[in-house]
Amino acid sequence: MKQSLSLKLTNKLVLTLSLKQQLALLLLPKIELEQTIKTELEENPFLEELTNIEEEYEPKLLDLATPSFEDEDWTLDKRLAYKPTFLDSLDLQISLEFEGKDLQIAKEIIGNLDEKGLLSISVEEIAQKLNESFEKVEKIRQKITKLEPTGVASKSIEEAVYTQYLELFGEDELAKKLIYEDIYKLNDIDYLKSKYNVDEETLKDKICNIKSLKPYPTYGLDVDETKYIEPDIFIYDLGDRFEIKINESGIPKIQLTNRYKRLISKKELSEDTRKFLEEKLQKAIGIIKGIQQRRENLEKIVNVLVEKQKDFLRKGKEYLKPLTLKDVATEVELHESTVSRIVSNKYAYTPLGTIPLKAFFATKLQTNQGEISTEKVKHLIQQIIEKENKQKPLSDEAISKILRKDFGIKIARRTVAKYREELNIPDSRKRRVAK
Repeated sequence: MKQSLSLKLTNKLVLTLSLKQQLALLLLPKIELEQTIKTELEENPFLEELTNIEEEYEPKLLDLATPSFEDEDWTLDKRLAYKPTFLDSLDLQISLEFEGKDLQIAKEIIGNLDEKGLLSISVEEIAQKLNESFEKVEKIRQKITKLEPTGVASKSIEEAVYTQYLELFGEDELAKKLIYEDIYKLNDIDYLKSKYNVDEETLKDKICNIKSLKPYPTYGLDVDETKYIEPDIFIYDLGDRFEIKINESGIPKIQLTNRYKRLISKKELSEDTRKFLEEKLQKAIGIIKGIQQRRENLEKIVNVLVEKQKDFLRKGKEYLKPLTLKDVATEVELHESTVSRIVSNKYAYTPLGTIPLKAFFATKLQTNQGEISTEKVKHLIQQIIEKENKQKPLSDEAISKILRKDFGIKIARRTVAKYREELNIPDSRKRRVAK
């Protein structure tokens, strides 16, 4: 065999500490962002809080971003977060991520999760039940593992933990082996050093990262506790237009300090000290850029959501137009997954009350007149049932025919049944009223 040297150009994403910090801040809701910045101010020598802000700056910010709690429009009930169950949250995410047959497969997968959020049956069983190929079901399952909570629908604890690791820290062969082969031996440093032939510092760094992850997807989820939230965005209806304000009240205004800039360039610094300072500087830069990117991306996305869903904001959910992550991603020139993560766990104060940003999205159904949102179809089903003869209530099949004949909406009987159940409307037998 003839040996030769050759050059090969490849594209490889290398996540610096600064970039990791920026990505992490994109996902944080307002309260968590505020706490993260305050913690970093205490621990990072390169960050300092701006205190000499012009007098008129804070009042303006408060006036625009924080309604008075004495205001009749800002009542306690409007600060209540929508409290979905774990499966409700997943169902909403997959309805935005998949459609058609893929959505049916995704629903089957999340319908077979155990209490830890892991898949309780094999992919082969699901494929056989739905008469689909193993490869197609597995591809959809892997997409679901990247939804919230990260690692959901994994086949094992190890896969769930490594999926989280990939999202936060990127590809890492050593970490992968530690998780898949020795996740229950992470405290035995001598054994691991011998097995993997790596230095103790590197090993401890990987183990520290692994231990910071959830042991399983649903760990720490508390779906029973009612929580009050603070909106990330305020959307005001001014009549002829909407005004959008990102809520940054209470978030410290920060900048890089000059205190340690000269120190980091000193030649007499030990290698450990220099490394520590360089990491802190990278993290500080990442936080400052991350705050700016979070603000800019939120503004871009919310502007699109408001523009597309004006009728929804003014008239209610039956006026929600079809809108997918892909539609918004195209408008703001971001990847679908980035848009999905930015809007996750974020809330907006609107004329309808405080609602999750994901409430602005709706899947599409085709009609003779074009596309229509599923929320509109649900509203029509509710209206049809309200007008029915209560002594001879309509069956799901009859409702399906009315939708097809009067509105040009072709949906199956089982879809009508599903939407009716989601509206908490009983079937025709239970709706019947005796003469």
